[in-house]
Amino acid sequence: MVVHIEYRTRAMELPLFRKKYQDREKFIACCRECPHYGELWSCPPLPFDADTFLASYAWANLLCAQIRLDEETIRAADTEEKIKATGWEIVSKAKLDIEERMKILETRMPGSRSLSSGGCGLCETCARKENLPCRRPEEMRYSMDAFGLDLTTITKDVFHIDILWCRDRLPEYFTLIHGLLAKEPVPGTLWESAGLSRNV
Repeated sequence: MVVHIEYRTRAMELPLFRKKYQDREKFIACCRECPHYGELWSCPPLPFDADTFLASYAWANLLCAQIRLDEETIRAADTEEKIKATGWEIVSKAKLDIEERMKILETRMPGSRSLSSGGCGLCETCARKENLPCRRPEEMRYSMDAFGLDLTTITKDVFHIDILWCRDRLPEYFTLIHGLLAKEPVPGTLWESAGLSRNV
């Protein structure tokens, strides 16, 4: 299995970013249709007021990861089960790696907080299903989706990439959007130091 990840970054002042891309009513309604709604601490309903949380930050530093698959990997996934399993493996591995790199950026940007692409997968079963506190609160990061952000439009409008989906075959690429909320834009040298500004 061969994948190549291409990273792109962009900083936007948070008030403008929210005005353009946040629609909580619309996208939290989409979250409610998920069979895991209310079962992950990283996802809606959030256990705090989203406006108060976001008010601590001035900038949305965005990272787009375009995960390109080689043709052999695409061809080998020739059944519905293989498509699902291979896609999940590729995306999950990339997502976990990006989350760890974003946490490195947090240590270099005091007062910052990263947001992940999709729900947390650190635990096999989230403690929220049992009405218990998060087992790994220092490691868990909230989902971009949980704030009602339009990730499809962000991907297309900010990074000029169309999101592709698994249909009857694996797509040419997958796309993940992560964010770092901070008081200022992330310098290019810091993205680079975390290995998130180049093709890998």
